[in-house]
Amino acid sequence: MSVLDGILNSPHPSAPKGIVYGPPGIGKTTFGASADGSIIVDCENGAGAVQCSRTPYLATWAEIEQWLLALEREQHGYSVVVVDSVDWLLRRLEEHVTGVKGGVDQTLNRSHGGYGNGKQVLKNYTYQKLLPTLDRIVGRGISVLLLAHEKRTDITNSDGITIEKTTADLPDDYRNIFVEWADFLCHARYDARGGRVLVTAETQQALAKNRYNLPPVLPFDWPSFVSAISSGLAAKFPAQPNVAAAAAK
Repeated sequence: MSVLDGILNSPHPSAPKGIVYGPPGIGKTTFGASADGSIIVDCENGAGAVQCSRTPYLATWAEIEQWLLALEREQHGYSVVVVDSVDWLLRRLEEHVTGVKGGVDQTLNRSHGGYGNGKQVLKNYTYQKLLPTLDRIVGRGISVLLLAHEKRTDITNSDGITIEKTTADLPDDYRNIFVEWADFLCHARYDARGGRVLVTAETQQALAKNRYNLPPVLPFDWPSFVSAISSGLAAKFPAQPNVAAAAAK
């Protein structure tokens, strides 16, 4: 049998995986909690006031990893894993890499032999542990939603023009990693009337993207989001209705 026998000739969408970011209080946790079959992986101790299934507050990378591996490997009924939030998860991972244990003087630049070695070790954890674990969860047909806070940062486009935009609050060294990994990067914000909307396509003001042919702006609620994914895929693959059903499951 040749590996060439495994060539795929039709769309095989996986469960959606991506990032929703926005300002404090806009309802990111509520958005994730409202997904059918969701579980909140609580990395910042901010889900206590939301009615949802959630982990205890996970204050270390070891605790976070234990829960992610359980969701990857064990039998359960959850269909959406919501990390709240990915920026706090990365802080816990950084603490793990630097070996901080109650002290404040250990940094990435001073750890693992110094000279910035800690930064490379942190990248290794991200590439070799965190993202592969999330992908294996997706491989089980379970969607992964990473919630993040927002920040303003300089973005340089392919023409070499630098523009300040709103982005997910991720370390600059890791922003591109997560943007490339995600099927969607959406910005939750208030519109001119004070309503809450979800921006799904990049603008002059904010970084965003999606692989689902979504409208540029959606109401910021889970039913609208899932319906738009299903409709977008149905329009993209009209001859294969099972594609939309599988991805928006």
